[in-house]
Amino acid sequence: MSRDEFRDWFRSIDFFERKDGWYFLSPHGLAVGPYGSEQKAGQQAAKLARVLRPLSSPAASRGAVIEFMLTGSHVG
Repeated sequence: MSRDEFRDWFRSIDFFERKDGWYFLSPHGLAVGPYGSEQKAGQQAAKLARVLRPLSSPAASRGAVIEFMLTGSHVG
């Protein structure tokens, strides 16, 4: 993900609530969550942003999002 793409995503993260909690959309449109509150979803979005920022290829950033979701880093 380019610096501009990253900046645009981070500035416009979409948060939304479902019956089971709060989610946010990753740069690739994957719903990450659920979290117990919008604030917790925001904290985890920032955590994911720190993981994604140094990555330059779309494949690497998509893989990092999936790993973030699978390792339980998103549970909250």
